Amino acid sequence: MKENKGRYNKPLKVGQNREIIMNRFSISTVAAVAISGIFAIPAAQAAEVTLKGISGWPKSFPMVANDYLPFIEEANKRGKGHFKIKWTGGSELGKPAAQAKGFKSGVYDLMYTAASYLQGSIPEVDALSAQQIKPWDARKSGGMAVLNKAVSKRLNGIILSHTASSVQFQLYLRKKPTIGPDGVISLKGFKMRSVPIYDGFLKGLGATTMTVHVPEIYEALQRGVVDGFPFPNLWTRKFKWNKFVTHTVHPSFYQIEACTFVSNKALAKLSPEGKKILLKVGEDWERISAKIWAPLVEKEREVYKKGGAEEIVMSGAAAKKYITLANGTPVERLKKLNSPEAKELSRLFHGQ
Repeated sequence: MKENKGRYNKPLKVGQNREIIMNRFSISTVAAVAISGIFAIPAAQAAEVTLKGISGWPKSFPMVANDYLPFIEEANKRGKGHFKIKWTGGSELGKPAAQAKGFKSGVYDLMYTAASYLQGSIPEVDALSAQQIKPWDARKSGGMAVLNKAVSKRLNGIILSHTASSVQFQLYLRKKPTIGPDGVISLKGFKMRSVPIYDGFLKGLGATTMTVHVPEIYEALQRGVVDGFPFPNLWTRKFKWNKFVTHTVHPSFYQIEACTFVSNKALAKLSPEGKKILLKVGEDWERISAKIWAPLVEKEREVYKKGGAEEIVMSGAAAKKYITLANGTPVERLKKLNSPEAKELSRLFHGQ
């Protein structure tokens, strides 16, 4: 067999050999970089986790439009590249219990709702219903950490942010009450719109109570079916109930416990840095949210006064007795609750 003396079998000079090897190395390197770049693109995209958020109120409701959606915007701004929260709907997705069930099972990642709506499944949230400790102070005292232990066990998540703490509750009346010898108002002879958490308080003031759903309050006031109602000290004019209010009662009691919950499953999906960012936004938003609502609460009070509503203001021992009476139901419920966290929560939130 003759030896093939084609050009590929000719002996190479040292310089030529080195040049060919380097050329092949360069081509291989470029190819490797290109291939790694192709695979790197999906990896970078996959790092940003999409989180589904819902709310217990419709998109047009002030708490959602002016608080929750801006929170989502701020969180997405800070968490870009790590996570993106998408609001997927409000109360049209179901009642609070149904939303909580979906949240617990992992259908939703974030849920914005009143903690008191979930009292049936997380009784420890009574810690928030009867206290005036600001969220940042509850974090400092360790109270929020204890509460989140209970929330995590029962709902498979935590409270990411307690919002709108500058909004409180007060009594709105369509006629003037009397003042008792102790300086506390008497609602004897009053029929008050109520829900279970207010019942003990209103009855303690001498009123009879009845259940009236929010959409029916206007007609109930108009027809004299009820003589007043407890409600957050904002938004009553939105429903035009102020037309029937002749007296407002101070001091205010409770504070709004609208909370953003985040599921444990959602937190587990995030990178360590993404989780850190989300938790920090939640903490920061508590102060931001309080500042959103505080001036509006002050303005609302002035609007009522200018509109002719008379203020009944209790102070000193009378005010303290009034607040204690208002706090009675949630305080007692929490004290009677047999859970590992309840006793500690009573001490940290209620001073019991």
